[in-house]
Amino acid sequence: MTGKPFASALISLSLVSLACTSRIVYEAAAEPATVGTVNINTASVAELEMLPGVGQKTAESIVEHREQHGTFRRVEHLMLVQGVSESRFVEIRPLITH
Repeated sequence: MTGKPFASALISLSLVSLACTSRIVYEAAAEPATVGTVNINTASVAELEMLPGVGQKTAESIVEHREQHGTFRRVEHLMLVQGVSESRFVEIRPLITH
């Protein structure tokens, strides 16, 4: 009879350990990428084109807007540029900074 409580405790401890490990891995994967971000206030047309869904025309519009109106005070202001929709912004948001 002494083996059953030990086995139950060992199984319970293993399950708790597995649950904690899974949560740590999930939380680490959920963090947004900060390495390799593109600064929308200093990036060239070529650098802006590296963003998903941003082609040459949109990249040129971003640079032109920046030259005419000054730097972007918030990354959300990028949506003021022709060619940057809300859905496009949501897609590239983790990849940009200002």
